[in-house]
Amino acid sequence: MKHSATYIATLIGLILLLIIALPAAENPQAESNSSPSQSNSMNIWQARRTVVAGLSARAYVVTADPASFRFTPDSFEFDATYRKETQHAKIDLRNLEPVYSRRKGFGWGNVCVLRNKDGRKLAHPLSEKEFWEGDPAAAAESLAASLNRLREFAIDSDSPLRNFPQRAAAWRALATKPPLPEEVRVQRLLAENAVKEKKPAEALSRYETGLELYPTWPQGYFNAALIAAELGYFPEAVEHMQAYLELIPDAPDAQSARDQIAIWQYKAKGTR
Repeated sequence: MKHSATYIATLIGLILLLIIALPAAENPQAESNSSPSQSNSMNIWQARRTVVAGLSARAYVVTADPASFRFTPDSFEFDATYRKETQHAKIDLRNLEPVYSRRKGFGWGNVCVLRNKDGRKLAHPLSEKEFWEGDPAAAAESLAASLNRLREFAIDSDSPLRNFPQRAAAWRALATKPPLPEEVRVQRLLAENAVKEKKPAEALSRYETGLELYPTWPQGYFNAALIAAELGYFPEAVEHMQAYLELIPDAPDAQSARDQIAIWQYKAKGTR
């Protein structure tokens, strides 16, 4: 009888805990921010790197392979381990809802997940991504902000980067190249200062921000490529150097640049 009474008491206690947890779980607005995770301060390359790192972080359900990521302006795809099985996933950024980070309900403690504004699940496998190590709230917030930034870029038809090949062709045809816009020149100055202060991550961010504003900046691509490679971001290094060569295909260092691309592409196989 003692064991039976103890069992019943334990069962009642669990039911009470569920009843207490249920209102919070059913009221997602009580556990979320009132607006999507902010993303305005990062450029698209930073957002992509954060998405790779966030989705590749060790998790209970979904863990992505960082070497499998492929990005386009409108989508990205990757391979992920989902419940011990490898699956290929593709996320359509144009149709992705604004992303929020939320704590998981029902007594899961310090576990954070991604959801839409109403607390409903996002496109699989984003809906199955959870964070539970280190600072889960910060990790989920960072990934949500990065996804929102890529979503903004995907639906922004006026972004200069969306038609880079056409812009590059028009720029090559100019007899006299225009000077850098002032806001881009400031980014160049800040990048050069960051290099002097031995802050390569900041320098890369400044160059990439300038490139997003003004994609026909050959030296910006060249410098960003070298710094990205120094930091181990080989896919970005390849992308930046390829853009440099598209703008100046007959540059004096074109063959050296192509050789570097070959080396970085080999190294990229082990990263992304």
